Amino acid sequence: MLKKYYNLEIYHNQITTVRLPGFNFILYYAEITNQELVIFEHHHDLYEIFYGLTGTAHFIIEGKETELHSHGMLILGKNVPHEFLYYPDSESLYFSIIFDIVPQNNISYPEAESEYQEIQKALAAVDKSHYFVLPEIPHHDVLLARIRETISQKRIGWASQAAMYYYIFVLDLLQQIAENNSVLDTPMGYENVALEATKYIHANLQSNLTLNIVASYLNVTPRHLNRLFQELFGSSFAHTVSTIRLGYAKKYLCNSEKSLDSIAACVGLSSGKALTKLFYEREGISPSLWRKFHHK
Repeated sequence: MLKKYYNLEIYHNQITTVRLPGFNFILYYAEITNQELVIFEHHHDLYEIFYGLTGTAHFIIEGKETELHSHGMLILGKNVPHEFLYYPDSESLYFSIIFDIVPQNNISYPEAESEYQEIQKALAAVDKSHYFVLPEIPHHDVLLARIRETISQKRIGWASQAAMYYYIFVLDLLQQIAENNSVLDTPMGYENVALEATKYIHANLQSNLTLNIVASYLNVTPRHLNRLFQELFGSSFAHTVSTIRLGYAKKYLCNSEKSLDSIAACVGLSSGKALTKLFYEREGISPSLWRKFHHK
């Protein structure tokens, strides 16, 4: 009997928490529905978004009638009374989502705090005005289609994937009402020191690349840097440096007529003999023979 009131493509009635760095996105409800479902006057200490799919939906918000057209958005602040106004000759289909964004007790790094404050600023603007109506925003039909597909196929990880899609949907719409761009210019998290070290190696290939020198540049201990290389690349710092030098040497052998001594100098090796030794150790053949097989 109740099934006719459910949209089985998108109907989320589980209170779901998506844990993000510094804050949580809490999803209370999400559904695609139409004008046949009566939305009685109510309010809640949560945010709600309506996104128009087809037709025109009519709402009464704080006693005032408001229209929601296809690809328009209506976002309600907390505790704003609202209801759906039914017109028999006005068909409509829309997506609605109820959510909240709350801080975590311990925020591990300042970027997470900054992102939370920026999102809260956008939501505070909604609370201040009580609601926003945007008649036309970038279409989100593709994202809703991804949610439908994720729910219907139920592949591994589908539940958390769908929850993240809901968060992305909300975030995309908040970006439409935010007054300014983010002040953050780097991703959140901790610096990948091993990856930064490889960038330094590429940029300073002809230099003396010792573990101590690179560790000092990155303000870490040599032991810590070597451990990070083992964790991320499965090889030591020294082995990685040799691998990078070998890779560049192969490019020179393929694409130039440079001598072995010249190529060795270009990749930071002491001589053509050192380059030959490296090739025998890694490839089992001389660089000259390797060039014969691969020269363009």
